[in-house]
Amino acid sequence: MAISTKTKEKDYSHRTTVQKLGVKPGDRIEVQGDVGPGLRKDIKDASGRGLVKTGDLDGAVVAINSVEEAQGVFLTYRPRIKDSGYLWLITRKRGHDNYLNQLLLVPFGKRCGLIDNKTCSIDDTRSGIRFVVPRALRNGN
Repeated sequence: MAISTKTKEKDYSHRTTVQKLGVKPGDRIEVQGDVGPGLRKDIKDASGRGLVKTGDLDGAVVAINSVEEAQGVFLTYRPRIKDSGYLWLITRKRGHDNYLNQLLLVPFGKRCGLIDNKTCSIDDTRSGIRFVVPRALRNGN
């Protein structure tokens, strides 16, 4: 019997954008910028609460257009993100006038104590990259 060495790619087409973002009921989420049509409402519906503007966060979803803007977002949101939380940076996809290579964001995220661990498509023109606190740096470890 031959064993296939071809790896199977995961199919996320059945999941909604909010499911891909990992929004859970009760989450304290802040959303900033042009994240696309309907995403704010979908996040509010999934969390079962309104979006927040202050305090600790389970997650933040922030649209950015430049590395410089991302640096400010990391500095603003890192102190507010819970150790188990996340920061999604939403950028324009390749081919768009405001395309931003998400790999350019990784080094600054690391300097702020965050690592990238997931990317996903938001819509036809936007994609996201998720940053989280590494397990080794979370309180209680």
